[in-house]
Amino acid sequence: MNANNNILIKTDFDSGGGRISIVQHKPIILEVIPHDEGQSGWSKVWWYFKLQGLEPGQEIIIRLVKGEPEIGGISAQAYFSYDQISWALTNIGKDVVVDGKKYFEYIHTVKNHEIYLAYDLPYVPEHASTLIEECSRFERVKPFQLCETKKKRSVQAMKMEANKKAKYGIWLQARAHAFESGASWVLHEMALWLCSNDARAIQLRNWSDIYIVPIVDVDAVVEGRTGKYQLPYDHWMNWHTEPELWPEVATIKSHLLGLKSSNMMDMFIDFHGPGAKSNPFFLTPFEQDLPFEKQRINRKTFLDILQSELMSDETKKTHSMTHILYSERTWDKVKSSSSHEWVLLHTNESCVSFTLEVNMNTPLSTRSGYRSEAIALGKAMSDYFVNNQHLK
Repeated sequence: MNANNNILIKTDFDSGGGRISIVQHKPIILEVIPHDEGQSGWSKVWWYFKLQGLEPGQEIIIRLVKGEPEIGGISAQAYFSYDQISWALTNIGKDVVVDGKKYFEYIHTVKNHEIYLAYDLPYVPEHASTLIEECSRFERVKPFQLCETKKKRSVQAMKMEANKKAKYGIWLQARAHAFESGASWVLHEMALWLCSNDARAIQLRNWSDIYIVPIVDVDAVVEGRTGKYQLPYDHWMNWHTEPELWPEVATIKSHLLGLKSSNMMDMFIDFHGPGAKSNPFFLTPFEQDLPFEKQRINRKTFLDILQSELMSDETKKTHSMTHILYSERTWDKVKSSSSHEWVLLHTNESCVSFTLEVNMNTPLSTRSGYRSEAIALGKAMSDYFVNNQHLK
């Protein structure tokens, strides 16, 4: 908490983070330094705070310190709320230079005596608890604790058991990088869709056991940390070694190997963000680098059903939440660093495995936008599995 001329700055709540100071009072000018994991660039992203003692109608100026080298992932619009329930986007900000220092500046007129401001739409363990409680009204949804973090916080998860004899196993997880809150929102909305009366949702859950982990790196989320590139490595990287570093990763790997043993590891998606300013996209190895023929066939089939296209300068010109692209990357199998790469090497030969970059930081990156992205992906998954397109 920081008090200055009756204005209070607070970050002492779940996901509250960053260093915020008042540099001027008339008008109020705030300087914001995002949380820093110490590796510059994308390791210095997240901020979320509360201002108290304001006058309705008062203008505030939020200056985000760009730093040297400049931080990554600056949002054109920040999020604001008066109750941490309903959120909206500020006006589009702009680059400014003040006394030789580079900032990205947002200007906002407040309508209450207090306001919350955040890098992106926050998603905290309370949201995950509410989701799991709502989904658990369905008899075949089973909540479980994945594990405890190093700091003894609960990592919540749930299993949607197939209504009939399960033919497929699907593992969906989000927030290996804590600042990527949009990833949890897309998975949250997908879970709600899966529990809905949509015909394709019903068909998918008829035949599939679906595992959902809304937040992987709970400690970093609660503590208001960026999470990405935390030392010695974060929850998405180095899955090929030292699983004991993070209880969350070790436990997930154990579950996935258990599904492999029963030939039930058919799809793995690790939800991340921010993605491109234009479209969400999958990170995936080049097709020829996939270790098994069934993986190559299944990936192509699924991407065709999704009507996914290779990310290119041309496809980047579009702007959509529902047109999901894919981006092929070089893969060093000796250092199979990321989660989806480890899954491709160590689980079933038929498994389709991606990291999905949801497109945060765009005007469409609202809860309704995340919902449309989730449903588009969910319907494609249903068409793929229910219509027996998946080669086991």
